[in-house]
Amino acid sequence: MFDVITYDTTSSRSPGTSYWAINNVAGADTDIEEFGLLIPHKQITLIVTGSDAGSAGYRGMTLRAVDTVVARSGSSPSRLDVAFISTHVRSGSVMGDASLMRSSATEDGVHGSVPLDAPLNLPVYWDGHATTSANGEWLIFSSDRPGTLGGTDLWSVRLRNGAFGEPRWCGSVINTPCDELSPQFTPDGSALLFSSAGHATVGGYDLFRANFRVVADSLVFTTVENLGKPINTSFDEVFPFQADSTTLYYSSNQQRKGAPHRRDFDVYVLHRKRNGSPPTTQLQVADLPESPVIPPPLPILPVERATISGVVINEQTQQPVPDAEVTAREPGTRAVISSTRTDSAGRYMLDVPVETPVDVSASSSDLFYDAFQVKIPKEQQNDTIVRDAPLSLPITYMLRVNFPTSMFDAPYENTLDSNGLETTQSWSAALDELASNVKGSVGRLKRLVLIGHTDDVDSDASNMKLGKQRVEFIMKKLAERGIPLDLMEGRSAGERLKPNRRPGESLDLWRKRCRRVELVKVLL
Repeated sequence: MFDVITYDTTSSRSPGTSYWAINNVAGADTDIEEFGLLIPHKQITLIVTGSDAGSAGYRGMTLRAVDTVVARSGSSPSRLDVAFISTHVRSGSVMGDASLMRSSATEDGVHGSVPLDAPLNLPVYWDGHATTSANGEWLIFSSDRPGTLGGTDLWSVRLRNGAFGEPRWCGSVINTPCDELSPQFTPDGSALLFSSAGHATVGGYDLFRANFRVVADSLVFTTVENLGKPINTSFDEVFPFQADSTTLYYSSNQQRKGAPHRRDFDVYVLHRKRNGSPPTTQLQVADLPESPVIPPPLPILPVERATISGVVINEQTQQPVPDAEVTAREPGTRAVISSTRTDSAGRYMLDVPVETPVDVSASSSDLFYDAFQVKIPKEQQNDTIVRDAPLSLPITYMLRVNFPTSMFDAPYENTLDSNGLETTQSWSAALDELASNVKGSVGRLKRLVLIGHTDDVDSDASNMKLGKQRVEFIMKKLAERGIPLDLMEGRSAGERLKPNRRPGESLDLWRKRCRRVELVKVLL
């Protein structure tokens, strides 16, 4: 815990040298919850207040000094009016329904709020904490809408001539199964500050910096780093706001000196002091930063990369699929390398390393998914490789988990492709990907129908039972991955819907193709 912590940037600590200090912001340290300080204009200062970190009320204040705000005095009307995206939280549950509002920020607070249209706002879901880049081209906000990993995730929107594009999920490099909240672009727009409990933290919610690059209409996040101690503590830190290169505001519910039992949120500021000498009290030097306020990005080893471009289509209609999620993963670990969403014409662009096998998959809430593996030669680094073959998303998905002839609960390790040949994907990994796809449909999914098929070995009655047992096995494994059992309906076709045997196809290979589970999404 701390009230004022200093870090002397010189070794001699001589008077008159500059040093870093963390102070409570006077006037933003009252008995109510102050969750952050925002400065949408150099003459407009807002304090974010509320009953919890997901709420957002705004009070107009006057910034008297870097560490002091006071209530605005006088009754003269505000002379400034700055466009501002505010958050309106509807009464009810703590993280219930919230909306992004097009508002006017004035010296008195936030006024004239009008909700943004869908899909920026979705009914029932929490959409808030928006930040706009300095160049006005990007909006990032937090939302628990379908497609998140859990809690609230960060979503980006491209702005063109003042018009909002489609929200795009910011990917799993920056998002986690826990909440990501209160994003703010750095002043130069080169990085994003945000709060999260899902990355490696000192404790509770911590503040992080994320680096990104622009790929088509998406922001591709590449690294995330913790801002470290003493900014982050074992308590919660939220709402980072970098006013300039030497001033960082944020809020924390850490215990305060002289009030060990008080745990409300107050605003703090980390800033550089240039006059006077640092206090002579002993410091926890090991816990203090060895570099200025906002740490520079962690060194990144150069990775030779290229861009894959292609299109995603509906397999049945052959029409483009907009807003499909396209992801590149490492084949073994399934770690996400990069992700994006298709534009209105179904096009995507993915940044991937060269000389490395990469699994690329596309999925949609209305359809299932398709995938391919690619390894781009080193001589094509920095190139854009256009893939002629589209990713085709089927309306009906064939899960080719390969069972021994009479078994239902002990599949062979790897799945089969459409030709009955063994792939490099394990059946467990296939179910992971299937569960992820289905979870993205839960908001619109009325039922997931699973149909079990067998080969021609044994009697019709035995095969009907075997098909049912295989479906129940798959349903159990999907339930373990978070798909509600009451959404799934299992059926058995036994051997009655066998695929035609191809000319010259061996009996063993044909029977492998027969043993499959068919899935159909029934949408609302």
